[in-house]
Amino acid sequence: MLDSINYARRIQFALLASDSLLKINLPEHFVLFKPKDIVSGDFYWATKKNNFFYLAVCDSTGHGVPGDFMSLLNINFLNEAINEKEITAPHEILNHVRNRLIENMDGGRDGMDAILVKIPVKEQNNFTIEYAAANNVPVLIRNKQALSLLKDKMPVGRGENINSFNTHTMEIQKGDTLYLYTDGFADQFGGPKGKKFMYKQLDTILLQNSSSPLAEQKNNLITHFENWKGSLEQVDDVCVVGMQF
Repeated sequence: MLDSINYARRIQFALLASDSLLKINLPEHFVLFKPKDIVSGDFYWATKKNNFFYLAVCDSTGHGVPGDFMSLLNINFLNEAINEKEITAPHEILNHVRNRLIENMDGGRDGMDAILVKIPVKEQNNFTIEYAAANNVPVLIRNKQALSLLKDKMPVGRGENINSFNTHTMEIQKGDTLYLYTDGFADQFGGPKGKKFMYKQLDTILLQNSSSPLAEQKNNLITHFENWKGSLEQVDDVCVVGMQF
């Protein structure tokens, strides 16, 4: 059984955004990916279509083997929306994935929380990116301030709210740092009182470290996470992607 799960991990990693694809389209970036178990419900996925680079950071329902299956399904529907159906607007891509999940999950509420960013690949200085966010919040660091960006308070999947997602635009300036993350880091229990790390503390650390090289930022996040967790069990998958423009 363990051998099978480890092989499933190889399959999952093959479907994640490759290092080479990220380096070509996001020269300054880091990825912190720490599954709770061997395989993960969290994932980061990317594709280049025409003159745009699409990057998704998502948290599928569950973790471990069930989460892994959900992540594979979500990756398949994202790929279908962009590369087969040639849907270009981030909100329409999430709408498509939601519809496909509802069609295929037999009335269940499985799905994902997600951030999908659309970045023009040929722009070098100030430019506009588009994004759609389902429950998870992108964080922009600019001029030594942490800005929590807009999101839609609904999952990609069946929920109480089935309105269309929204595409938001964001003017990017040279020196901006954008972070996309799932809830695993903030939800980790630990510290002196065994409490959750919380988003506010995570955003504070991102702000404090935003002027450091991205590789150093990643190492600092890992250190903070491990020190906070201590001897406690990791409670969820963790995924944080940072990029500097």
